[in-house]
Amino acid sequence: MLMVAVTLAVVGAFLIAVGSALQERVVVGMRFLGGRGVRWLLRLVRQPRWLLGAAFAGAGVGLHVLALSHGPVSVVQPVGTSGLLFALIVKAVLDHRRLRPSEALGGVAIVAGLAGLLFALPHGGKDPSLPTSIAVLLAAVTLVSAGAAVLVAWLVYSASVRAGTLAFAAGITFGVGSALVSTIGHRMLTEPAAIWDWPTLLVVVLLSTGGLAQQHAYRMRRFALTFAMLEIADPVAAATVGVLVLGEPLPGTATAAAWMGLSATVIVVGVVVLARSYLVKATGHTDHARVDSDRHLPS
Repeated sequence: MLMVAVTLAVVGAFLIAVGSALQERVVVGMRFLGGRGVRWLLRLVRQPRWLLGAAFAGAGVGLHVLALSHGPVSVVQPVGTSGLLFALIVKAVLDHRRLRPSEALGGVAIVAGLAGLLFALPHGGKDPSLPTSIAVLLAAVTLVSAGAAVLVAWLVYSASVRAGTLAFAAGITFGVGSALVSTIGHRMLTEPAAIWDWPTLLVVVLLSTGGLAQQHAYRMRRFALTFAMLEIADPVAAATVGVLVLGEPLPGTATAAAWMGLSATVIVVGVVVLARSYLVKATGHTDHARVDSDRHLPS
């Protein structure tokens, strides 16, 4: 069952990466049009390439939901980190260029770290469950934290900081939303009507908030940095909820715990290398917002 979950998560990560790369190209082209929140999104949904990206991303999210229904969130979410490698490969293809050595090195580090993490983490555990009151509190804390990150993005002028903080906001909402999806998915295996329960509404709010923050992060033209922050914040938030709230097991021995820590470090190093490879290429661009419309963040 775990291998099924991992396979679904990898394929889902690939589809999400393709969708994100397609959407980023459209968003960058529209970054000077201005507009806020929903009005700006309405402009996006009239773009065929953005809709194609949304279709790919939607299919990937669907597979990710299936993966969460068949495996623990603390394992499934880190697997999604492979999406960063996929995203940069797809972006290189769309930009008609070769993958740079630093990108390949970062990708190998991520894959190696994921393999080590999957080896270290326990594969058992009980089916996740969460009282509605705890789910509401968890969603509220997440939305407040995301709101604080958006406020920081609104106050600063650095495009890189804006991209990072907006991606962080998106990542934590996606991660906590995925943890809630895991509880819903496991319930639906025996109780299909569980999809109509209150936690589903919380998931919709969290994912919608994260999606809006993600699209605005793309406006900063820092694709690798944005995706890297997403791929760190998302699994960390989800795994934290999985272990601290859902009771998913941690490694039972000191050796396994040390191996897990080393693997996680390798993943982070790989993500940083990939992000830096993009930022070095973009040194010719100013790191500050060029138009006042970039201050229009999710409200």
